[in-house]
Amino acid sequence: MHNAGRWLLFLDFDGTLAPIQRNPTGAKLEAPVRRLLTGLAGRHDIRIYIISGRTLDSLRGLVRVPRVILLGLHGGERPGFSVPAEQARGIRDAKSRLERHLPKSKNICLEDKRLGLAVHYRGASPADIRRAKRSVVQALEISRPLIRMQPGKRSWELLPSAVRGKGAAAREVVERAGNGALPIYLGDDVSDESAFAALRRGLAIRVGGRAKTNAKFRLRDPAEVTVFLGRLAEVAAAKEDVRARKSVNHG
Repeated sequence: MHNAGRWLLFLDFDGTLAPIQRNPTGAKLEAPVRRLLTGLAGRHDIRIYIISGRTLDSLRGLVRVPRVILLGLHGGERPGFSVPAEQARGIRDAKSRLERHLPKSKNICLEDKRLGLAVHYRGASPADIRRAKRSVVQALEISRPLIRMQPGKRSWELLPSAVRGKGAAAREVVERAGNGALPIYLGDDVSDESAFAALRRGLAIRVGGRAKTNAKFRLRDPAEVTVFLGRLAEVAAAKEDVRARKSVNHG
């Protein structure tokens, strides 16, 4: 880390920067985390990307940190990327079908992400989960290959096939950055595994859980992520001091 010219810091939101809430609308970025992100994002040698299954509009409302780049819908909402019209129609058709066929339960929730859909089942009964999954799979099959399914934590997501996931989006960012940039990726969900696998030469960190992972390192929870960000800030400051001393000596 000390020898890298620049850091590309990728962060998931729910379960990584903020604890997962039973109702996703209850999530928030705590003030200490926002302060750390603000300090890190203000450095010339660090670029921060928050990459999430949330929509871009949702991330804008939650993050509010200058110079942090937001990538919504697993990287599907990013500059220069657009979803083919027929795939967008496939998502709308799936939404219409799910609205009719999902179980009527307070613990089964259909979230419209405009370019994608999520069916949340946290707290649902096993019978309702089975019925909901059948409905999701049927909606997927009717619109395949225009859309694809991606499992998450207590959720299934239906996405346009062009949205290839966080791994593809992170790889694109790293390739544009060129040599000398060290990718650092922190995430807690199944959707982050493709990024862990894609960024083999970087630092991949799984947050929480005991599941098998492509990441080489783990942190227990968002509280440990906050500590990690503080350590990053310390290392960045130390790098700056070394550069300043070298500049004075050479001068």
